[in-house]
Amino acid sequence: AGLYDNVGEALIGTWQQDGLKGFFRGTGATLCRELPFYVAGMGLYTESKKFVQRLIRRELEPWETVVVGAISGGLASVTTTPFDVIKTRMMTTSGARNVSMSAVAFSILRHEGPLALFKGAVPRFFWIAPLGAMNFAGYELLRKAMDGNKDVARDQVSEEKSVSSG
Repeated sequence: AGLYDNVGEALIGTWQQDGLKGFFRGTGATLCRELPFYVAGMGLYTESKKFVQRLIRRELEPWETVVVGAISGGLASVTTTPFDVIKTRMMTTSGARNVSMSAVAFSILRHEGPLALFKGAVPRFFWIAPLGAMNFAGYELLRKAMDGNKDVARDQVSEEKSVSSG
């Protein structure tokens, strides 16, 4: 944000200006961004995956899962951009002023208009999309591995039952 020249100056300056609480400025806004981001991302991914599977009438190939995950993650990031803007403004407020999320939001709306809450949405989309791709591809791999383990466990239980009853 251009407030300090390096990390060392930022650490010292934050400590001198606000003490320990300065390192946690914007935590509430971060949670307001992250929680809806993950809920929206998972919902968008799940529904997009179902839609594409109905459209192509088959299970998705791994590369298709990556594309759907990227788009879902990117769109989730756009929907939560207002909270990201508010969080950034809170964290970069100069001086020892402790500002609330609502005060920052109303200030942005009053002085810059509603579109200002979406500043950086396009770069954020392209920054988060690859993370969404990896996240959801990893999710699918883990889900399939866990489903496979359930099948193996179920088969073992069935074999044990047939051996003990026979």
